[in-house]
Amino acid sequence: MFLNHLSSEQLKCLESLVSVFGETTPGLSDNRIVDTLDRFLLDDEQQQVLGLNPWNIFFLCAAVHLFEIHNSLGHGKSTKALGLLDGKQAKILSLICSLIHEDADQGNTPLEAEPAEYKRQPINIPLISGAIRLAAALDIEYPGTAGNISQNLAKEDRMPFDRFCNSFEIITMGPHPFLSGAIRLRIRCSDAAVHRALKHHETRIQRFLHQANDHVSPRFLFSEIMFEIEPRGYAPLDMKFSVDSMAALKLLTGNRLYSDKRVFLRELVQNAVDACNLNKIFHKNYEPKISIEFDSGYKTIRFRDNGIGMDRQWIEKYFLKVGISFYRSGDLKTIHKSQMDCHFISKFGIGFLSSFLAAHKIVIQTRQNASQGLIITIHTLQDYFDVRFAPDSCGNGTEVTLFLSEDNISFSRSMDYVCYLKNNLRFLAIPVELKDHQGQTVTLGNEKLPYEREDKTGRDFMAPLDFENSEGYLFLKAKENLGRLYALDYARGGVSIFQDGIFVTQVDSLLPEGARQNIIGRINLTGNERCELSMDRNRIFWTEDQLLNIKRHIRLGIVDLANMVMDSAGDSDSSAKIDQSLVNHLAIFFDFNQINDDMYYRLNLPVRKIVAKRFRDFIRISFSHTRDNKHVPEADGYAEQWQQKIIAAFAKKSRPSLPID
Repeated sequence: MFLNHLSSEQLKCLESLVSVFGETTPGLSDNRIVDTLDRFLLDDEQQQVLGLNPWNIFFLCAAVHLFEIHNSLGHGKSTKALGLLDGKQAKILSLICSLIHEDADQGNTPLEAEPAEYKRQPINIPLISGAIRLAAALDIEYPGTAGNISQNLAKEDRMPFDRFCNSFEIITMGPHPFLSGAIRLRIRCSDAAVHRALKHHETRIQRFLHQANDHVSPRFLFSEIMFEIEPRGYAPLDMKFSVDSMAALKLLTGNRLYSDKRVFLRELVQNAVDACNLNKIFHKNYEPKISIEFDSGYKTIRFRDNGIGMDRQWIEKYFLKVGISFYRSGDLKTIHKSQMDCHFISKFGIGFLSSFLAAHKIVIQTRQNASQGLIITIHTLQDYFDVRFAPDSCGNGTEVTLFLSEDNISFSRSMDYVCYLKNNLRFLAIPVELKDHQGQTVTLGNEKLPYEREDKTGRDFMAPLDFENSEGYLFLKAKENLGRLYALDYARGGVSIFQDGIFVTQVDSLLPEGARQNIIGRINLTGNERCELSMDRNRIFWTEDQLLNIKRHIRLGIVDLANMVMDSAGDSDSSAKIDQSLVNHLAIFFDFNQINDDMYYRLNLPVRKIVAKRFRDFIRISFSHTRDNKHVPEADGYAEQWQQKIIAAFAKKSRPSLPID
């Protein structure tokens, strides 16, 4: 595979590099590291990515040679060989080699490297260095690797190196024949101490593989290393902590994680949305389609999208890996940043498991581009999946059919599932076609976030929130009689938070306490203003900066609402008494502790006067014992200009005047 991708120029550079060492370095055709990479370690996707730029292959081949040289001849001579290359080649190759060798005895190199280019083409340094290092670590008979393993021997078990090497041999090495995503080494061993050292090495490779998959793109197909050691002449004692996988899966699919068993509906829709958004990146004229269909007896629910779909490698790399989401993996970095005009919802890589809250069987039909479609039937989490090839008529995208358990059929029949979908997907950017058990079809999503205005019993006021990427609105209703505003109407519900158009939670605390009886709001977080969600996506976790930012936008929106009400009241022929009542009520919305200069000077003058008066009274009552001082230390936290004016007037022993300019 490798030599076939090299140009004559690259072959000449490689031959010059190899010629320095004469016969010391084996050729690529019989190199064990290259054989491991080509035979199974680099999957089709990784080979395709490397093959897109032949200089990736050159640097991989050159790094393999230098790796052999470094371990057999010492670092000095391998460094000297770099003089045969041009400066840019030498720099890139030196970086690759440093990542291969750095902390090799600890197995914890993060493979982080700045993006590099050669002849205006990107070089995938993490993948090249990670693949070589992993291949070498798996070849336990390779002298450099065997030397590292021998360091794991206890002091009392140390032995000559040749005896150590003769005490074990590899029977087979490659993908596990039964367990997807696992590499199996079958080893024959004749010494208990060497057996223990090999098991320690297995742990080190496992740790490195986990860390490499966080930085390598595309990630490795494998996520587990298994040493199956056949003992000769001793009884091994292999003990370590392990995780009961079924207990963990039951925890992930149980109500302890998902407080609402209907959450699987949203999780499957979110997966469909992400698949459509990713497909949109590759196809400009693509029109996303998502549908949900209940059968007549509510025994099945079918989710269908025409998104990116999955091929076999995608399924093995991501779908079968609990806790791994493609959209949060390094593999997404292979897509050019200029194309990333959408954000992906999936994060934890466990959402699909929530389907087992409701289903006793799940059938997945999926196809990616021109690859062979697959039909996967999952009866239980404990058993192997039934996997068959899909017929040629299988379209691109994914279809998930849930066969509901008996107790969930009655739950579904009560229309609770349908209502849940209608409430949670109202503002989804991609419309979802929902067909109920009677065959009636309704489109969910694509609704406008602003509130509808009603002019029947009063007057409605709506203020947009000025986010950079997100969208939000506040709503206030005033009572009206004969064209005159005379009071504010009650409204409870706080602020409804959506993220990417999907409902998350309803929060009272985002509104000032005085406004919670009258104002409601909606916010749809998108772009870089999105927030962390709990695994069940029913709770939102704000950073301190995010919370301050959203509260600031909400308070500015409340200022706008108050101004709208005052302007509207001023247009009507209402009495002064009614006007003052409205002013007093609106002023309750504004706590002087939370009003900055921008809000204060933007606020309607009559309301602003009351806010200033309340702060002036607060200063006079709370800090009266400091009236003889020029400084009011207790008021140091009030740094806004309008507050400082009142404090300064108080410190001068004069009656604080009302700053209204």
